[in-house]
Amino acid sequence: MDHADVVVVGAGYAGLCAARALRAAGRAVIVLEASGRVGGRVLSDRLAGDWAIDLGAQWISGGHTEFAALAAAYGADTYASPSVGANLLVEGAVRRPFSGATPPLSPLVLLVLGQAMWRIERMAARIDPARPWASPGADRLDAMTAATWLRRNLPERRSRHLAEVMIGEELCVDVGSVSMLALLATIRSAGGVEAGVTAETVTRLFVDGADGPANAMAAELSDALRLDSAVTAIREAAQGLSVAGSFGRVQAGHVIVAVPPTLAGRICYDPPVPAARDHLTQRMPMGSVLKAFAVYERPFWRDDKLTGQALNLYDPVPVTFDATRPGGPGCLGVLVPGRAAHRLAALPAAERRTMIVGSLVRAFGHVARNPIDWREKVWADDPYTRGGYGAFFPPGVLTSIGSALRQPIGAIHWAGSETATEWSGYIEGAIRSGHRAAEEVIAAQQAATVA
Repeated sequence: MDHADVVVVGAGYAGLCAARALRAAGRAVIVLEASGRVGGRVLSDRLAGDWAIDLGAQWISGGHTEFAALAAAYGADTYASPSVGANLLVEGAVRRPFSGATPPLSPLVLLVLGQAMWRIERMAARIDPARPWASPGADRLDAMTAATWLRRNLPERRSRHLAEVMIGEELCVDVGSVSMLALLATIRSAGGVEAGVTAETVTRLFVDGADGPANAMAAELSDALRLDSAVTAIREAAQGLSVAGSFGRVQAGHVIVAVPPTLAGRICYDPPVPAARDHLTQRMPMGSVLKAFAVYERPFWRDDKLTGQALNLYDPVPVTFDATRPGGPGCLGVLVPGRAAHRLAALPAAERRTMIVGSLVRAFGHVARNPIDWREKVWADDPYTRGGYGAFFPPGVLTSIGSALRQPIGAIHWAGSETATEWSGYIEGAIRSGHRAAEEVIAAQQAATVA
């Protein structure tokens, strides 16, 4: 049996950053990863010519300070997301170019939507992202879905539909499934509506893929990282905890579980975790997202002075974006969230591709009909993720059992983007959660030494 001071379960950014911080503090660490790679919900692929393409999380924004520091530490170069030209608003057969983040809708629609966003901003400002269940009005907000709030406060149909599309894209879940309190907590964790919009629109991409720093941290871990090592059980042992799976057993004083809550709930704990924690992992399903890239010889949309960004209000593909690397082939990316992702995932791959390419044709013309390459990732089908971008809270969960999300259980600690109080749902949130879990372990070990 191997021994370590700390075992980290999961080698996404949360787990890797926790391990890195612990090793810097002089702790012996073993990282156990179920899949054959590191990065978790970050996954880079390669096109012909060795051009990177990100099938998972990919953007870094100005507020992502920990991610920026990590990128700088490992020399991971970034470039500004393409933004020169006009965006597109697509409504059926009608396509209208526009500049900036405000789509060309009627003054009434924009006024009503702006008033609703102002109210949401004020409501989010009152939420404590570390303890949303204790915020003013939490019970009332947690009892309703985001869809209910929108129906009550956005009676104008087009403005409400636009809000539903924007929220669905952000959370990868339909507004009828997520609690209003959870939505406000997510907005608050990103610094508010305006900061969140900035994080989505003023971004950078990694030249060699967003998993570069993750791979660099994995190389530093060397033999302390065990791939293809799915953890099935965590048990109390004579001295600490025993972590078991097909790889055998590893004994440690502390364990950090850094996987999505629904997967953490599938591990057998002995003794069992408290009921609140068990119920929480059963009631925090993952969102669903399908990400795909159509690759072309060159970014032809720039000939028409378009950014490649399109908002499709009545289409299975609500958002497109330009992911072309400097000097590389043209890459149009699409993100399909929630119910639409489930529907497309149920189709044969060829039919799914045809539908998505059809959306690109409606936005960018017939020249988009024949991509030279195609890449896609249905994240709900990934056995070690089961969805994306992250887990969400249906009504009633946060105020009843939400406090179990980050609460350590003995020597077991929890990390992952969902547990972050800042930038939850982002790579930045995953990194910060890993640092927080490492600090918890170090503090607990120091307290035990003093005692």
